[in-house]
Amino acid sequence: MGHASYHHGDLRNSLVSIGTEMLNTKGMSGISLREIARTIGVGHNAPYRHFQNKHQLLEAIAEAGFRKLIARNTRLELEYAQDPEAQLFECAMHIIIMASEQPNLFQLMFGGSLQPQACAGGLKEAADEAVQSLIRIIRNGQQQQVFIERDPVKLALSAMSMIQGIAMMVSSGKLRPHPAVAGDTPAWQEHPNVLKGMVLQLFDVFLSGIKINK
Repeated sequence: MGHASYHHGDLRNSLVSIGTEMLNTKGMSGISLREIARTIGVGHNAPYRHFQNKHQLLEAIAEAGFRKLIARNTRLELEYAQDPEAQLFECAMHIIIMASEQPNLFQLMFGGSLQPQACAGGLKEAADEAVQSLIRIIRNGQQQQVFIERDPVKLALSAMSMIQGIAMMVSSGKLRPHPAVAGDTPAWQEHPNVLKGMVLQLFDVFLSGIKINK
């Protein structure tokens, strides 16, 4: 299957897909181009036709993560076109759930091990587009006179700081469900409604600072 995928031009996508799975289960240090090639079923040199080293593969994995985030935000713009608050909340929940379910991927994208702005090509472009998709949500809220008329870039960065702060605590295990609710080894994956409720409370506090008082 691996050789067939390669000849049809799908090897790069397969490398990113299997690499993402390996990242989620083994962490960044556990990723091996040779092992990924063996899993796909191609020669151990085949991955180097697309990635010179593991760092380039990690950049591609992070880029794919940002592309999914952009696609999600674009869907939210359409699904909640008349509800900017819901757009922003669902955008926040998507990132925080990713931090809960795929903490290693979240840490790769937002934890500082990669510097998207210092990377040439796809990763920087995808990271920039992800920020722009959030700015569009803020601007939509301003156009509908829901959010205050301030610099939408600064408001978006403020929102992202709040979202990433919660998500970072979730991904690192510093923020967990209360033992009385979740048992001895609480995990957000097992209690998504508790996580959503907590984020909703924090989100309401944040919104009170950017919404127009009517």
